[in-house]
Amino acid sequence: MTADFLIKISPIIGGTILIVVCLIAILRNPAVSNTFAVLLAFGALLFVIPALSIFNFEGLGIKFSGQAATTEQVTQQAAGIKAQLEDIKTAIGDLGKRIAPSAPAAAAPSAEYGVNRSSTVIVVYSADQKTLAKQLEDLLLKKGYQATSIYSDYSELSSSKKGPPGSIRYVYTGAGKPVAASVMQLLKSQTASLTPLPPDDQRQQTSADVQILLF
Repeated sequence: MTADFLIKISPIIGGTILIVVCLIAILRNPAVSNTFAVLLAFGALLFVIPALSIFNFEGLGIKFSGQAATTEQVTQQAAGIKAQLEDIKTAIGDLGKRIAPSAPAAAAPSAEYGVNRSSTVIVVYSADQKTLAKQLEDLLLKKGYQATSIYSDYSELSSSKKGPPGSIRYVYTGAGKPVAASVMQLLKSQTASLTPLPPDDQRQQTSADVQILLF
């Protein structure tokens, strides 16, 4: 068993353990709906999906290859799963308040939250912008967006497309322009210290409704 194999298999083992722990804890608590057990198990796949995308196995008449899952597919799946996890946290928090005798009921999700649920936002960040990227991701999730953040050294971009350190660029298609406008307004205060790169980069096709590039 090589070190490379252990590195690939460790997230799968960790995800499996998390699934088991979540299921046991929730199924033993009669106050919690079993639906949460299914959703939390689904959320645990966050550990597994990246590993499966690079995992290959052939033996005992079985052949499996994760190479078919592209980076864009995995990223979009991660954004959807994180959005589901945010729903779970909200539902569990609401359940706790309802169980507490003196706690007021939590407010229902707004109409805006439901509308945002159909939009995917990916935050791409350089090494220096990791903390900010996680803050933006968290805010987007709380507003209902399917959001995730990923690191990039931007080596895939041409020199003309790379921004200087401390700058930000929004990438979206023509159809995604309304979503981009809402996202820019939402994140305006959090990104005020960054230099915007005008004009916003509109493309014919992108892997999400909006991509936020933090340089």
